[in-house]
Amino acid sequence: MNSATTLISPKQPAKDKRLLLWHYIGIAALIFLVISGCVAIRKPNSAPNEQSTDISSPTIAPTQIAIEVVKQIQDYTPTFESTPCDFDTPAGAMVKCGFVIVPEDRTGDITDTVRIAVAVFQGATAKSDPILYLQGGPGAKAIEWSVSAYESIIAPLTQERDFIVFDPRGVGVSQPTLECDEFETTYLQDIQGKVPKSDKISYYQGALLACKNRFLAAGANVATYTSHDMATDAKDILVALGYKQANLYGISYGTRIAQFVMREYPKFVRSVILDSVVPVDVQLLNQSPEERDTSLQHLFDECASDADCSSAFPDLESVYNEVAKRLNAHPVTLEVHIDESRTIQQIVDGSTFHDILLWALRMPQTIELAPQLIYRSHEEDNLDLILTLALPLQTFDSISMGNYISVNCHDQVFAMSTEKLDNTIYELCQLWGSEPPLPDENDFVDSDLPTLIFDGRYDPITPPAFAKRLAEHLTHSYIAEFPNEGHAPSTSRESVCPVQIISAFLQDPGTPPNLACIVETQPIKFVVPYREDESLTFEPVRIEDYGVNTRIPSGWSDAKLGFYNRVTYFGDITQIGIQSAPVSESQWITWLSINFGGKRGLDQPIIQHDKQQANGLTWTIYQTDSQGYPVEIAFAKSGNQTLMVLLISHKDEHDGLYKRVFLPIIDATTLSK
Repeated sequence: MNSATTLISPKQPAKDKRLLLWHYIGIAALIFLVISGCVAIRKPNSAPNEQSTDISSPTIAPTQIAIEVVKQIQDYTPTFESTPCDFDTPAGAMVKCGFVIVPEDRTGDITDTVRIAVAVFQGATAKSDPILYLQGGPGAKAIEWSVSAYESIIAPLTQERDFIVFDPRGVGVSQPTLECDEFETTYLQDIQGKVPKSDKISYYQGALLACKNRFLAAGANVATYTSHDMATDAKDILVALGYKQANLYGISYGTRIAQFVMREYPKFVRSVILDSVVPVDVQLLNQSPEERDTSLQHLFDECASDADCSSAFPDLESVYNEVAKRLNAHPVTLEVHIDESRTIQQIVDGSTFHDILLWALRMPQTIELAPQLIYRSHEEDNLDLILTLALPLQTFDSISMGNYISVNCHDQVFAMSTEKLDNTIYELCQLWGSEPPLPDENDFVDSDLPTLIFDGRYDPITPPAFAKRLAEHLTHSYIAEFPNEGHAPSTSRESVCPVQIISAFLQDPGTPPNLACIVETQPIKFVVPYREDESLTFEPVRIEDYGVNTRIPSGWSDAKLGFYNRVTYFGDITQIGIQSAPVSESQWITWLSINFGGKRGLDQPIIQHDKQQANGLTWTIYQTDSQGYPVEIAFAKSGNQTLMVLLISHKDEHDGLYKRVFLPIIDATTLSK
């Protein structure tokens, strides 16, 4: 996700030393199957296919079905098999790992089992009621998440009780794992325009069949990978580990699992923590555009009421509409770096721009960039857009796609009438082998269990309205809404407030939690371009690698090899570099033209546009650009060495940074004596 690469002089080996401000954490929210991009989601003006069945209107009474299924459930005992942990244990953690073994189909052959991977982070003085974490997705890997989240989330909560994480059936290191690389490959080809429009359905059918046949050959029954099955897995994990009660902690899709546990197995639940809730009675695919765009309107309103944001980005909503309209008329193809080894050419139209902007509203680090993303996209400066486009693509690496498809077909697609969804969607889910939910499976959950509900005001996936809707059916619930957060605010590393609220709630779930720290959290501070009238302070530095004395703006981080990154926000490309080398100016220019930015080179020959006298040196200043971003380069001869100062920035910040950073650094740069 690096946008700029630390530069080096011709005598140095190439290394990318850029410090990343932020990395993506794979807590995926519920979104529609990515196959929805190849068919119409709604058919308001057409009738269902005559050969299809409207599964939302079964002919058998719900109670009859429920009783029949209950009678078919076989007797079994879940067991725990201890194994070494297959991950590096975080410093200070005490972890017990293993597998909980349960039937794949509890109504069928109970000797045909799945192995649910479990990790128990043991508390220092553990009480008898652990925290049972229920991961999002569906299909996200909880054990992988737990390692990165240990210090900020798990460790503070294990002072008094154990913290249990498990990879849901079909996910991560659970066995079997329903990985579906064929589907990812097809999707990546699709968004690059490599799948003919007339053949999209057959391409996706082929991918689904390839995965399904592989799973069948391995003995997996995809129809048993549902929220209801995973809720029973959660209960069985407690039984197998010897716990009588737990405090459920569900994130996003995990809140759906938690609600099933609350309804079906309430005696195993002491309290419930739900973050970014998906009420089980909500059909995500049936949300209106107005409901889905609530967070986007909130962004427009907040920017308009913020003095700095409204000054830098006036009439944000109109500018957004202009960008979307232009991209619909003239889509652009952008080079998106998924990771260090994968780059794709993605076609971006107005719909893609809309969706990626909603994605940006999930996290504070990208919420604060959203107005700038809109304005820079309007000016066809696409770096912020490219960086954001990479985020959903990286989700594939943290999702077991087979589990994701099974759950969404069962929970969402088959929960809706064919009058509301294109019949092709049903056919694809039928091809996959999913089965419809029970008639009462998605009824709202009524409960008096103590429940703490988190939501983020900017959340575009599970908006605050969902929390309020669920709370109406929970007689003992409390809502903690974070005005500066998007999706999954309790896992945010921007504040310790969520963990403090959870800790207090677990002490006494019967008492309303103290939410005062929410008021004290910092509001979203929208990123705005650097202005020339903003004051900067500098600090002196000696760059030992090059024998250079100079100064840099306070707070800029050392990226080594004489380069410093501003890194004031996610994706900030702004860098200043100061180096020296025993080469001529022309040699250095030739080298940069080929090797700049990790061998991306320069977009055009450099052009001299200024000279500067400083400390007895004559600096020649050149201007060029790389990937469309302005680059200033200055050279000065000092003895047998050539000094270089280089600045790369965004177009909308160039003039201010040139005057307030680049020229002052030239004035201060000399060889060490």
